[in-house]
Amino acid sequence: MINETRGRRPVQEITDPQRRTLKEICRFIGERGFPPTMKELADILRISHSSAHDQVSQLVRKGYMKREPRKARGLMITEKARNLT
Repeated sequence: MINETRGRRPVQEITDPQRRTLKEICRFIGERGFPPTMKELADILRISHSSAHDQVSQLVRKGYMKREPRKARGLMITEKARNLT
């Protein structure tokens, strides 16, 4: 029996846009003491709100960030991300 998977393999490495997103979130937290909202992050990165949300979702999936549900500023940097920056 052959184990076949469909679609592309998930990428666990962080991409350049994701690295930039993480860097800007860390900078924002360092300057203000709290994380940006998705709108603030989108404005900082000069991308759409949905693109900012996608970037954060990928960082959460890859273990670089955690999200607190139902909070506008519910992003947390993980130890994995601290070791990266």
